[in-house]
Amino acid sequence: MLFGKSRKKSCARTNFSMRLALKITPQRSTQYASMTGKLAAPELLASPLAAAIQHIEPITLAGQNFLLVTLDDAGHPLMAAVLARLGATSEAYHYFASIGDMQGPFLRPLDRAFTPFVPLEMAEARRYKGKTNEVFTRVLLNVALFAGAFREQVTERLRVLDPLAGGCTTLFLALAAGYDAFGVEHEKQDVETTALFLRQFLDSERIPFKERDERGRRAGRRYLFEIGRRGSTRYLALAHGETAQADQHLQEVPGGPHMHAIVTDLPYGIQHFGEIASLMNGALPVWERLLLPGGALALAWNATRIERREMVACIERATSLRVLDDPPYTLFEHAVDRVIKKRDIVVAVKSIP
Repeated sequence: MLFGKSRKKSCARTNFSMRLALKITPQRSTQYASMTGKLAAPELLASPLAAAIQHIEPITLAGQNFLLVTLDDAGHPLMAAVLARLGATSEAYHYFASIGDMQGPFLRPLDRAFTPFVPLEMAEARRYKGKTNEVFTRVLLNVALFAGAFREQVTERLRVLDPLAGGCTTLFLALAAGYDAFGVEHEKQDVETTALFLRQFLDSERIPFKERDERGRRAGRRYLFEIGRRGSTRYLALAHGETAQADQHLQEVPGGPHMHAIVTDLPYGIQHFGEIASLMNGALPVWERLLLPGGALALAWNATRIERREMVACIERATSLRVLDDPPYTLFEHAVDRVIKKRDIVVAVKSIP
């Protein structure tokens, strides 16, 4: 599939463009390799680089899958930083069809302009039943941050909430990206085992942290971690409770209950829209209140039996958020396994008064 402007127009502007080869993120499982290839182009087209993109096409180089991307020569001031933060693509190279009389293609690697705040391996190391693939979670996080008014601030200290936190893969990846991470989870065991894992991981990596176990809160138990060296710390807060009361669980967190992005993976075990609708009708108004103006909500769900139009209608009934229902936001549908034959993402943005 080709994306972007026509090949003819791109060729006409060859003297004013650059070409990049972006490697599709390698995966151990063939099912996830197919997934990353499906997500790569829409993730890039949702990014701040979209306006500079003239043309995208999938190519194979030395048996490896890449996206070949033609951009305006000026590119974007955040180009290197955005490319380094993408989930579905990893390594980035300048692409040359030839150099002088020598026929290529030739690749020159781009430096990665991104140093994780904590190791990305934190999200990979925690294994648990029902865990979402880390690459998909990175894409979901990026799509939310790219969609809103803070898309040019992705390298800054933003605030991310997962209101159905589970084993906290989203929170760990948000922390690695340099953001403050907040979560609410109703399974008490998941909250306690996540706190234990985080404590042990930070100790093993010799990353300094302070922990506050807030047991006596009326709204429920909450763990608050301040992570990093003095003068350059980030917060991770995880509360035990119901997502429809997320505003109560986030009272008095550092910086207040205000989020630049809300990112979550809806429960896959729910087969009927009525159950999802009941969950969302109670939670969506609360999530909307927690979003800063210009902030974005990104939800992933098992679309095998629940249609996209139903999810969009549910969000529009329960909130005043603006659903982004045009490409590239309608291009994320992909297969996961034999049970989840179709997973999708829906993104909605809070208006700025």
